[in-house]
Amino acid sequence: MNTAGKILVAGIIGTTFMTMFSYLIADKEDEQYREPELLNALIDRSKYLPAISNKKTHPAGWCAHYLIGILFMISYRILWYNALKRPSTVRSIIIGAASGGIGILSWKIFFSQHDNPPHNYRYGYYRQLFFAHIVFSSFAIMSYKQLSPTSPTSNKDFRNLIKRVKAEKKY
Repeated sequence: MNTAGKILVAGIIGTTFMTMFSYLIADKEDEQYREPELLNALIDRSKYLPAISNKKTHPAGWCAHYLIGILFMISYRILWYNALKRPSTVRSIIIGAASGGIGILSWKIFFSQHDNPPHNYRYGYYRQLFFAHIVFSSFAIMSYKQLSPTSPTSNKDFRNLIKRVKAEKKY
């Protein structure tokens, strides 16, 4: 799979697990922490965008949410290959925490700049959003690593190993 495909798949997987986490916490705390629905509410309440009939299932918020997840995954890929070199579990958590900070700042801007933002318990939302981004980064990075060979020559090395094993069996 090429790099763009790996980024796309990993971004979708990470966003899916993040969304499931947000829905779980929203249900547990009986609050509105569901990012696609909040995005739909922001769109619906905007003076400049068309009204949305169903804020739970309208594709606008869902598409925006997944697109943002893919953009985060692109930034992770750039960060890895320019600075980190090897993504690990600890680095995934650190990247997730940093992404959580970026997510919180972004949502604070969305809410503060909107004329009629949706209501939710902001402190609780930002808290869960921080952890949701750690979930995102962990699943996105794990998925990307699973889709990537361990090294550029790994397939060649594997074929050579198979040839040696077959050669040894002849004796």
